Amino acid sequence: QATASDPNSLVLVCYGAGTKLTVASPRYAWNPFNHKWEWSTPQNTTQGFSSDVQIELYGDHGRIHLGKSLVPPIHSGGDNGWWDIENLSVSPTQITGTYRLNGMNKPRFSVDRRTGRIDVQAVTRFTGQCDQGDWAKGTPRF
Repeated sequence: QATASDPNSLVLVCYGAGTKLTVASPRYAWNPFNHKWEWSTPQNTTQGFSSDVQIELYGDHGRIHLGKSLVPPIHSGGDNGWWDIENLSVSPTQITGTYRLNGMNKPRFSVDRRTGRIDVQAVTRFTGQCDQGDWAKGTPRF
């Protein structure tokens, strides 16, 4: 796990919003052309949500923790909500990587180190703003 005293570690706490696909349940609806009640057809829609993401980097590997809205119903379980980061790349300007939620869902993420913006690209899309989690210094932020 990453610690603030380790110079090769970094903890990011990110907050933001995203969209995900949902399916509206079928229901009775009035059909004005047939002048009767009929079952409506289920439709795919998108739904907005807010969530958080935490990233811990230590040495040349790391892990990511997702808010519940970012975890699909069918997933590998992770480790208490944490997934190992694969294909991790850390440069002075960007952090990128992937993680496997299940056999068919391997989201990619990128963090712009200059702006703090995070973008998670998966079936569920998420963008947000990251802060460095450096609580060991004990200095108040505000």
